[in-house]
Amino acid sequence: MKTTARYALPYPDSTDHIRDLPNIIQQQAQGIDDALARFDYGGGDQNGLTARVASLETLLADIQNNMVVLFDNDNNVFAGAITLLETAANFERFTIMGKTNDGVYVSMDVVNPDGKKIILSTAFNVYGQNSIWVKTRAYLIDGTTINTSTSGHAYSRGETDANSTNQFKGDDVITITQVIGYRKMNLA
Repeated sequence: MKTTARYALPYPDSTDHIRDLPNIIQQQAQGIDDALARFDYGGGDQNGLTARVASLETLLADIQNNMVVLFDNDNNVFAGAITLLETAANFERFTIMGKTNDGVYVSMDVVNPDGKKIILSTAFNVYGQNSIWVKTRAYLIDGTTINTSTSGHAYSRGETDANSTNQFKGDDVITITQVIGYRKMNLA
């Protein structure tokens, strides 16, 4: 009688006699039982494997449902607020993506986002020019709304040429294009 390489399950060989078939089948059954028992807390709980698989399937579904696209508009306007599909209070983390008025993308993660002030900003060299443009916009995340945050500062958004002219323009030059929320969950 031979055995499989991974789980050592016995199977008949061409040299085995037909009279040994009952013993071979018994050994196969015992080998399969022993191999399956390794997956099930030593075989003590026959329903344990099924319960663990069901628990893992539930956990996997929870993890898959953990990520929610709350806002998605790559052509969003550069002024005004965005409205989320759910309140920020339901999430332990946001990934916020945006772009500048000349198509440069930016992103950031925010932990416990509800009530937080954030700043999206970029700095890049304009091809063919001897300048670096810095673009920024401050936001306040409040429930289902993300909007420009002024906090008493006149310059909560804008752009400046940091190398040559140091000229500042207080315009909306960054917009949010996507917000992905990750729900609060307990994996224990």
